[in-house]
Formats: sequence, structure tokens, C-alpha cells
Amino acid sequence: MKSLYFVTNSEAFEREDDFFASVDSALEGGIDYLQLREKNRTDAEVYRLAMRLKEKADAHGTTFIVDDRIDVAKAVGCGVHLGRDDLPVSVAREILGEDAVIGASVKSVERAKEAEREGADYFGTGALFHTNTKVITKRTSPEMFRAIKETVRVPVFAIGGINRKTLPKLAGLPMDGICVVSAIQYAEDPKRAVLELREMLNRL
Repeated sequence: MKSLYFVTNSEAFEREDDFFASVDSALEGGIDYLQLREKNRTDAEVYRLAMRLKEKADAHGTTFIVDDRIDVAKAVGCGVHLGRDDLPVSVAREILGEDAVIGASVKSVERAKEAEREGADYFGTGALFHTNTKVITKRTSPEMFRAIKETVRVPVFAIGGINRKTLPKLAGLPMDGICVVSAIQYAEDPKRAVLELREMLNRL
């Protein structure tokens, strides 16, 4: 069964309680992965949020990941997702240990091979569609996604602008799951959004 990976974005929430409520609702819907992605928070704020979200994820049996921050992942006891400008996967593995879940963003076959050799557990590849999140990224073609998937043994998740309208366009793509931000985080009912995306994903 394909995985549903939720990447958080708290910037649009004026009240932190509303952000937590959105995450709680998504967890109730049955996400497989929960990633805390905070590009503009202090170290102390990221650590505090990570502690709260890990507790929530653990209660639902959901794998918890922190974006970029190997130090926070080590302090909290969770996995980490690394981008092209972060420390190498091999360094994260040395710091976090063999049991930690370590993901990487890859956009080329060469980078995918390198990250797999370094010990990555999964890849996020995209953006497959236009995305309104503030993370700077370039589009990835379906052909490149296929080439990466055919080259590596670890799971490859599609990311970037995935929602109820765009997901059907990924039919036939050899993906192991999808990473979703806005379509869950800013949904009026995140739990329902998760359930609807899960149903659609299972039909692909």
C-alpha cells in the first residue's frame, strides 16, 4: 500500500493551538509520516514544536521526521529529512544511528544513487506540480521520477502541489507514496482530507 506523508507548514496559523489542532486531525485520518518543516523558527522553537509533535505522532504510531535539523532529530529522538544543501546522509547516519529514518530530497539519478549509497531510507522527489509553499524548488518531470525509481531500491515519494485535483494525474507513476502539505494542513477538515487522499491514492 502506498504511503501518505504529511509535511507541516505552520506559517499561516495565527494561533499555535490551531496549528496543533490541524495536525491532530490529520493524525486521526491515518497519515503514515509526519514531518515538521519550519524554515523561519529559532532553534528553541523548532525543538519545542518537535517535542510536541513527536508525542502526538507516537500516540498514533506515525513515523515522525524533522526537516533539515539533525541536531533537533538527535535531541528529540526522531528521523530527519535532508535537502541538497544540508549535511550528507552519511553524516546524519553517524549521528543518529542505524535505526533512525533518514530521507533525502533528490532530483537526479546521480544524486539518488549517491544518497542511497550514503544510507538514505527513502526519497522525496519533485515538485511534480506547481506549489505555493515558500520552499524554493524546481519542477521534476515524470520521466525523471521514473528514472530515479528504476535506479534505486528505497521508496520514492512524489511531492509538490499534490492535492485532490492533481493526484489523479499521477496514475501510472511508479511511486511509493505522496508527500502533501497544503491540501492537508489548510483543509477545513484535515482528517477528511487525509481519508479522501488515501482513498484516491489506493485507486491509483
